[in-house]
Amino acid sequence: MAAPLYLFTGFLDSGKTTLIKDTLSDPSFMAEQARTLLLCFEEGEESYSKEFLEERNTFIEYFDTINDLTVDRANELDVIYHPNQVFIELNGSEVIDREIFKNIHEIWPVVEILSTVDATTFPLYIANMRGMMFEQLRYSDVVIVNRCTDDTDAMMIRGNIKAINRMAQIYYEKEFGEPAVLQNSLLPFDINADVIDLKDDDYGLWYMDAMEDPSKYDKKRMIIRGQFQSALPGYQQSFIMGRKAMVCCENDTSLCSFTVTGVKVEELKKDDWVEVEGVMKLLPIEGGGQTIVLYADRIQFYPPMQDPFVYFN
Repeated sequence: MAAPLYLFTGFLDSGKTTLIKDTLSDPSFMAEQARTLLLCFEEGEESYSKEFLEERNTFIEYFDTINDLTVDRANELDVIYHPNQVFIELNGSEVIDREIFKNIHEIWPVVEILSTVDATTFPLYIANMRGMMFEQLRYSDVVIVNRCTDDTDAMMIRGNIKAINRMAQIYYEKEFGEPAVLQNSLLPFDINADVIDLKDDDYGLWYMDAMEDPSKYDKKRMIIRGQFQSALPGYQQSFIMGRKAMVCCENDTSLCSFTVTGVKVEELKKDDWVEVEGVMKLLPIEGGGQTIVLYADRIQFYPPMQDPFVYFN
């Protein structure tokens, strides 16, 4: 049987090695007498001692670059170590090469990609190295945000991660690995106002909060500005409205959109800026779940924004 492969990604000193050591020490994850092969493409401040590896029946091999992991090399290591599972600690500056892991899939199929994020440096990295963060997080199944404090802006971090990878599960930890229960940052608008007039800069925070808990906005009257995306086929008075969040660059964006109904759309064309006012209603989604739809009673054109992108802070 092929050994399952777990990939660990993240910048240098973001906590990858600590996460791997915690996983190797977790009896609920590690089967008794399981043989683990650990392939390292980076040596951080945290290291693996010989005693630690022996106690956990783990064998380690070091590589310079991901390109050194050829099919022949993977086959050779599989024969030498007969692992029950394989962990790979990737270099934080290297892009995940999907072709390489596709080539070795028959030997070690990838079952999960885990990424570590340092909450204290995330705001700086997402502002100045968004392209690199994109490469770290775009394929992740699980993102562990560590070194959280009481001041950590969970909503900002979540919004930016979800803009890159909507499917990722996010977990928050304190400095020494204990689970962190963070309060979402205060919303920059009064959710109990008679009319929630959503300011242009607040769209991203509202959108992530609404997707997380759509019931919170049921029966709320709102004024929202965004771009007309497309009419809904078969519906003369319904359309998709939204704004774009930058994923890694201006040419790579993710649409943060919702449905508006109750107004005529014949004069609108794609990317027109509009302001709509109406009442949100909570509706079931086919197959399970819920979403919100804006039942509008007013729509008008709105001047294009100087910066059209959505941000989460």
